[in-house]
Amino acid sequence: MHQPSTFLSTHTTSPSHPQTPPSALPPKQQYLRWTFSQLATASHTLARSLAASGIKPGNRIVAFVTNGAEWHVFFRASLELGCAFAPLNPKTASNAAEARHLMEMLYPSVVLVQDPAVAKKLESIANVRVKLFSPLEKEMTTPPSWEDLSSFMDRAKPLPSDLVEKMNIKRKDGDVVVVLMTSGTTNLPKGCPITNRGYVSQIRAISLMIELEKDDTRNSLNHSIPFHIMGANSSLTCHAAGLKVVHPAAAFSAQSSIEAIKLERCSDIPGVPAIAHAMIAHESLKGVDTTCVKNVILGAATILPETLRIAMKGLGAERASEGYGMTEMGSCVMHPVTAGVAIPEAKVRVCVPDSNGEVIPRGVAGELHAGGPQIIKEYWLGATKRSTDAFYDDHEGRWIRTGDQAVMDENGEIKIVGRYKDMIIRGGENISPSAIESLLLSRFDLMAEIVALQDEIAGEIPIAIVKKREGQEVDPFKVRELLVKELGAAWVPEEIIDVESLGVDDYPRTTTGKVQKNKLREIFMKQRESQSTIAAGESMLDMLLRLWTKLLGLRPNTLTAESSVHDWADSLILARFSAVLHREAGHQITLSELMEHGTLAAQAKLLSGRGSSAGSISELKPKRDGPPTVDDMAHARGDPARAKRTEELANKTLSPIGLSWKDVEDTIPMNIIQEMFMEYKRPQTNNHRHAWACPGSNMSGLKEAIEAAVTHHSMLRTMGLYFDNTTSMHLTIRPSAKWFSHCITFVDPVETAEDLNTLVYNDPKLDYAAFPGPLFRFVITHIKDENCAGLVYMAQHSVFDGVSLPLFIEDLNTLLVSPAAVLKPHVPYKAWADNYYNGQDSVIAHTHVAWQAQRLRGISLNPATLFPIQRAPEWFKGSSIGWIDSKTGKPGQPRKSLDANPTGAKGLFIQGKLPDIQALKIQHGVEGSQIVKAALAVVTTKYTKQEYALFGQMQAGRTWPFLLPWQVERMPPAMDVDGPAVQRTINRIPVNSEETVLSMLSRLQAEQLNLNKHAYAPQHHLIAAMEREKEGEGAFLTDALKRQIFNWLPVPPSWELKGLRKVQIESRADCGLLWNFVMVDQTTTMVNPTWDDAQLRKSEVEEMAREILRVAEEFATIGNWGKKVGSVV
Repeated sequence: MHQPSTFLSTHTTSPSHPQTPPSALPPKQQYLRWTFSQLATASHTLARSLAASGIKPGNRIVAFVTNGAEWHVFFRASLELGCAFAPLNPKTASNAAEARHLMEMLYPSVVLVQDPAVAKKLESIANVRVKLFSPLEKEMTTPPSWEDLSSFMDRAKPLPSDLVEKMNIKRKDGDVVVVLMTSGTTNLPKGCPITNRGYVSQIRAISLMIELEKDDTRNSLNHSIPFHIMGANSSLTCHAAGLKVVHPAAAFSAQSSIEAIKLERCSDIPGVPAIAHAMIAHESLKGVDTTCVKNVILGAATILPETLRIAMKGLGAERASEGYGMTEMGSCVMHPVTAGVAIPEAKVRVCVPDSNGEVIPRGVAGELHAGGPQIIKEYWLGATKRSTDAFYDDHEGRWIRTGDQAVMDENGEIKIVGRYKDMIIRGGENISPSAIESLLLSRFDLMAEIVALQDEIAGEIPIAIVKKREGQEVDPFKVRELLVKELGAAWVPEEIIDVESLGVDDYPRTTTGKVQKNKLREIFMKQRESQSTIAAGESMLDMLLRLWTKLLGLRPNTLTAESSVHDWADSLILARFSAVLHREAGHQITLSELMEHGTLAAQAKLLSGRGSSAGSISELKPKRDGPPTVDDMAHARGDPARAKRTEELANKTLSPIGLSWKDVEDTIPMNIIQEMFMEYKRPQTNNHRHAWACPGSNMSGLKEAIEAAVTHHSMLRTMGLYFDNTTSMHLTIRPSAKWFSHCITFVDPVETAEDLNTLVYNDPKLDYAAFPGPLFRFVITHIKDENCAGLVYMAQHSVFDGVSLPLFIEDLNTLLVSPAAVLKPHVPYKAWADNYYNGQDSVIAHTHVAWQAQRLRGISLNPATLFPIQRAPEWFKGSSIGWIDSKTGKPGQPRKSLDANPTGAKGLFIQGKLPDIQALKIQHGVEGSQIVKAALAVVTTKYTKQEYALFGQMQAGRTWPFLLPWQVERMPPAMDVDGPAVQRTINRIPVNSEETVLSMLSRLQAEQLNLNKHAYAPQHHLIAAMEREKEGEGAFLTDALKRQIFNWLPVPPSWELKGLRKVQIESRADCGLLWNFVMVDQTTTMVNPTWDDAQLRKSEVEEMAREILRVAEEFATIGNWGKKVGSVV
C-alpha cells in the first residue's frame, strides 16, 4: 500500500510473526506490505478495543476513508463484532445537509476520519460513542475530542485475546454487514444494506466469472474508491481467493498506478473508463513492461466497444471486460471484450419497464431485472424510513428493477442498451447516447458525452459535448454526415461543442469517475443562456443577424449583411419575425416592408431611420373598472337589450362556480372556428394536455407564477357562452382567489418527472377543459426525484393556438426564473376578435367567401374523395369516454380502438429529407410546405383512387382580417396577438400524372397565396353559400374538415426555458388524422401524424407517413423537377 511501512506496525505483530525492521526491507517494500496474518492481527486488535469500549453486535461503524489499510482493518473488525460497516466519501462531510442525513440514517456507534477538517465538520452531528482519527498525512495532529487510532488500538494490549470470542456472537445470513450509498431521488443518498449472504454471493459470483481461483499469481491494482461497490468488491474478491491487492495511492493517480504495475506486476486492473484513459495518456506508461496485465475490468459507466479496444491495446492487457452491476447487487453480468454484451452472474430477465416481472421476448429491448441472493432487500432513506419501490417478489424470490434498457439474445447473452433515464426520445424515436458516443470514439477517436435538451416539437434533441485530445481537430460536418449514414438523421446532435468552451477542463464526474450528465447539461444551459443575453450597445445589423439566425435555425455566420431572407423564409416566418422584432426590440416592420427590403442591410437601414414603437400596444387595451358596458361589447351593437341579455346569461353561466357578472372583465366574440373547437362532444373535446417539470421551483412558487402569467394572458381565464344560434363568446374573468381555486388543483407528489405523463391521465374530474369552463386548467404536483414542482395543464383549443400558447409559456418561464420580472405586453386578443366580428359581414369578407365557394363548388358530388373512411361514429383523438351522440343528444356507445394499445393521441415522429428545398425557394419561389402538401395529395389519391385529393389545412391566420392594406400596416404585428387567430380551410388538389413535378409545385404555391389572401372567409357564411348552391354541400365541407388535416411549421418554435422542461405534449383534436410537418433543419422535415384510434391503425398511418416522406423527397430533388409526376412517384 501507499502508506509507510511503519503504519500501525505495532498492531500487526504477534509472537509468531515479529516485525521486520524497515531498514532490512528491499527498497520496494519500504511502503506498507501486510500478509493476511498481519491484517488479521490488526483487525482483531481493533475488534478487542472496540468491544472493550462497549461496541456490540448490531452497532454500526462509519469510516470516512480513502484507499488504505484502515478500510481493510475496520471491515474485518466489523465482521468479527457482528457490526454493520459503512465506508463513506470524506467529501460528503462538506455538505452539512448530506452529512446530517447520513449520520441520522446510520446512527453510528463508531466514526473514523482521516482529515481534521472532516472531523470538525462532523463535530456537531456525529454524537457517537467512539470517535477515531487516523492521519492522512504525517504532520496532521489529532483533533480535540477525537482519539488517535493507533493509541485506541493500544487499549487491546492488556485485554484477553479471546475477549471477542467470549461475547459468543451469533452471525446470521440476514445480518447486515456493509452499508454502501447510492444516489437518491431527493438529492440525498440512499443506503444499500448488504447482508452476510448477499455479500458472499457477490464475491463468489465475481471470482467465478473472472476465474481468479485458477491462477494464484494474479493480483489486483485497486485504485478505485473504497466507499463504492467496485472498489470494495475488487479488494474482497481477491482476498477471498488468497490473492494480493495493491493500493498505489489514497486516491487515483495515473503516475502511482503505472508505478504499481512496474513494481508489483499487477495483473488485474478494475476501474472506470476515465481511469484507463488517464493511464494510457500518461507519459510515464511509455517503456513500462505491461505484459503482466491479464485483465482490465471496466464498469460504473457506459462502456463503449472502442473503450475496451483502447484499454487492451494501451495497457497491453490480454483481455478487457465490461462489468455491469449496481450498488444494490454488486456485479450482475460480465463479458470479456464485447462492450455492452454480458453473460449473467445473477438471475436476470428482460421485462416490460416498471412491471413486476412481465418478461418480453428475447431480442426485444426492455428493462433489465435482476434477482438472486446478492440483491439487497430495501433502501434505507432515514433512521427508520425504508423503501422497497424498486423491488418485487415472485415465486423465484426477490428482484430489482434496474432502470437499464437491455436486450437478451437467444443464447442468453445480455446487451445493455442504456439507461432509461438517459435515453433521448426525439420525435418518438428512442436514441441511445451510448450508440452515438461509441461511433464517435471508434471512427474519430473522439470522446463525447451526449445529453438531452428539451425541444418543443421533437420532445428531446441530442447535444454532443466532446473532449478533444491535444492537437485534435474535428470537422462537425463530417461527424454529422457519418451519423446520418450510420444511425439516421434523428441521431445527429443539434450541436457539437467542445467541453472547454463551457469553461471547464473536463466533464463533471462522480467520485467513481462516472460522468454526471445532469450537471453537464446544466453547465451547457447556463452557457447558452449567457450567450443569448442581448449585449449592451448591440448594433441594429448585429441584432437582425442574431434574430434571423435564431428564427431560421441556421448555423452562426451563415447570414451576412447582404443575405436575402427570402432565400430562407416563407410567409409565415416573415410574419413571425415581425412579431419577434417588435417584442424583443420594440421595433416594428411590416410584411410589405420585409418583402421590399429583403437583405439584412436594407432592413437595418430602414429600422435605423426611425425610432422604437414599443409603447403602442398597451393603448389597444382600455383601462376600466367593473364589467363591460354596452359600448364595450362588439356583439351588443349598441343595443342595451343585447347587453342586458349578455349579463343575464353570464350570471347563469358563472353562478355554479360562485361568480357573477361583476367578475367579468370583457366579452370577446368567437369566430366559427372557435365555435367548432368549443362545441361540447366529450370532456376532452379539442383539448391539449401539456406536462412540464419546473426545476428550481416549489409548488407555491409555481402557483404564484401561474396566477401572474394567467393574469397577463386574459384568454386563459375564460368561460364560454352561447348568446344565440349565431353568436358565441368568451367571457374573460378578472383574476381572483376564487377564480384560481377553480383553475388550479394540487395533487399528491410523483416520484419522477416521467410520472407526469400519467398524472391524472383520463381522470374524469381533472383531465379535461371543456365548455362552459374554465377553459384552461392546471394541476400542480411535487416531483420527488428532482425536489421541484411539476405542472400538467389542460387547454381548450378555443382559447389558444400554436402562436399564442408559446407567448404564455415564455412568460410563465420568465416568472419562474424571476418572480419580480415585468412581462412585455402582447397585442390584446379582444382588439383582434372585435375587428373580426365587426368585419365578418363586410364586402371584403363576402369577397373571400365567393372565392372559396367557387373553388369548392361540387365537392359533395364525389364522396369517395373523403379520407380516411369512417369506421366509427364521430372523430376523436384520445379518450372518447363521455361522448355525446350529436344525432340523439344522448351518451354514445363505447368506441373501440382498432389497436390493442391505442397511441393515436401521442402519434408517430418520423423524419425525411428534402434535399433541394432551398434551391426550389430561390430559383422558383416555391416554399417547402408545398412539397409535402403535394406529396400528401398524391398519396391520398393512391388510397382514394380519385383524381383529386380533398383534405383540411390549418392556416396561421396571422394578419388583421377585413382591413385594407394601408390599414393593416398601421396595426401592431398580428403574430403577437395574444389569442387564437388560427383558421381552417380545405384543399382540393388535382393530381395529374402527366404534369411535371415543378408545374404541380408551382400551381400549389400560387393557390397557397390565394388561400392566405382568403383565409378569413367566415366559415358560417361559406357553409351557407355552399348550401344555397347545392343542398348538403356545406355539411359535406364540415365533414371533410374533420377527416384529414395538413399543418405546417417552417421551423420549430425557438425559445430558451430555464424554469420549465417539457415532459409531454398531447393533442386531442376532434378529427380523424392530423399531419403536423416541421422543418428540423435546412433539409430535414419531421412528420408527426396523430389519429383517431377508432378509425385508423398505427400500422396504416405509419405506412402512409413513410410513403408521403418518400414522395416528398423525390419532389424535393432538383433532378426530378422536370419529370412527370407519374414517373417520379
